[in-house]
Amino acid sequence: MSIRPVLTRLGGLTKVARELNHKNVTTVQGWWDRDVIPARRQLEVLELGRRLGKPIDPIELMPSPAEAE
Repeated sequence: MSIRPVLTRLGGLTKVARELNHKNVTTVQGWWDRDVIPARRQLEVLELGRRLGKPIDPIELMPSPAEAE
């Protein structure tokens, strides 16, 4: 499963970085490039989705089985 649709739904890399108070968009760009949101950041992304009225199912943040190996 790809996290890119989630980031797009939340408004894109710049908006997500701004909403999560990251100083640089490069943090979120790294998530996009690696196609994974670090486990320690997933809760804040889920909360952002709720705050923006665009809820995210936690399963959407899980890597596909091929990516988990």
